[in-house]
Amino acid sequence: MNGMRVRFAPSPTGFLHIGGARTALYNWLLARHEGGSFILRIEDTDRTRSTKEYLDAILEDLAWLGLTWDEGPNVGGPAGPYFQSERSGSYGPLIQRLLDAGAAYHCFCTPDEIEERRRLAPKDGREWRYDGRCRGLSDEERSARAAAGDPAAVRFRVPEGTTVFEDMILGRVSVENAEIDDLVMARSDGTPTYNFVVVVDDMEMDVTHVVRGSDHLSNTPKQILIAEALGATPPTFGHLPLVLDQDGRVLSKRRGAVAIGEYRRRGFIPEALVNSVALLGWAHDGVQEFFSLDELVEKFDVSRVSGKPAAFDPNKLAWMNAQWIKRLPVPERTDRVLPFLRGAGLAPEDETAEERRRLERVVDVVDDRLKTLDDIVAQAGFFLASEVVYDNIAVSKVLAKPGADETLAGLHQILTEAPDFEPDTLERQLRGFAEERGLSLGKVVKPLRVALTGGTASPGIFVTLSLIGREKTLARIERARRLTS
Repeated sequence: MNGMRVRFAPSPTGFLHIGGARTALYNWLLARHEGGSFILRIEDTDRTRSTKEYLDAILEDLAWLGLTWDEGPNVGGPAGPYFQSERSGSYGPLIQRLLDAGAAYHCFCTPDEIEERRRLAPKDGREWRYDGRCRGLSDEERSARAAAGDPAAVRFRVPEGTTVFEDMILGRVSVENAEIDDLVMARSDGTPTYNFVVVVDDMEMDVTHVVRGSDHLSNTPKQILIAEALGATPPTFGHLPLVLDQDGRVLSKRRGAVAIGEYRRRGFIPEALVNSVALLGWAHDGVQEFFSLDELVEKFDVSRVSGKPAAFDPNKLAWMNAQWIKRLPVPERTDRVLPFLRGAGLAPEDETAEERRRLERVVDVVDDRLKTLDDIVAQAGFFLASEVVYDNIAVSKVLAKPGADETLAGLHQILTEAPDFEPDTLERQLRGFAEERGLSLGKVVKPLRVALTGGTASPGIFVTLSLIGREKTLARIERARRLTS
């Protein structure tokens, strides 16, 4: 397995959100730009919180965003298994190797004892670290404690010196090893901990580059030291500044962050999500704003990722979503809105060729009124519904006005007699009617629009009439007249 190999390693303990999607995207773009491999590894060792629902949602969301993986669940690969829960056989022998080499030691301190020492430690403003109580135990003492059945965790023996690494985003990072705790690699029940297993998994999967959130920055020196103790070359790391909300707080599930799947259900499209997420800390030239996935692959450069936090603006995402929807060709836009129309009972499961042509005309007419795909129900529902729901305010302010009923009666007659229902013909009919009655076209159109749509807004009235059709138009005019009679 040669070349660049990157991984995204989510835990199925929750849904995929914007921050996780950005991490996955940047890893994917890095791999695709460099011709490398993108590995999806599921860190599912938290059995109490990991669920199949979360796992399925993460896989679905990544696929929906277009972030397909070269190795991982459902596709396999040469470095599997790709579920951490299935890799337990790798960890024990390597822990023993570190114990035999003196790079790790058994710690017999109980959690209660450690907590008591933490409580009694001087409050000097520094974070308390394990005091090394078991570091200097002799082999005889360890053997005696083990023979007595005392439970023991395994701690990594942090060496003296300084750990230095070149971060792809933050630059040179230097940490004094004296500031690093002798971390637990395996609990007293034998279960290994995150900072150990992630090193082993990356090592055995030949991961060469790791791009992740800066909340992992404190883990990196620990993982580098463990990798070196195992004789492995650590990956090259890049740490992404966290994503903030508009109030400058870390974007999180607890503060109303929306799951990627929820954006999909609300009618956002993957092109907009990917484009928006890509710009959370990365820019190509500071000018170009719209990028397809292929363009991002071509132009992505991890060195252009900012080391400063990025603010996520949901309003900017909504604007970008509307722009991307508008860019879709009408047939594709129709395909995208169909599930929402069907969900509202406005389109059949299997439309005829004629119904499809009409749907595409409706979608084309709606044009830039769609901010999200589900807007199609409100913006075009009156074209497709058998009946419309009338807005009470529109009825009272427009249909109940003096002269409105007379206007609708006259329109019913001329539209009944219209030679066809094409927009040009209908425009001539309505303009002639307005001129004959001595009315402005607006005075004619207002009550007609409410009669047809139930409200005061719609695309151009002539196209609207044509798409609704003669039969529905006449029925709606009759019903609108009865509302105020």
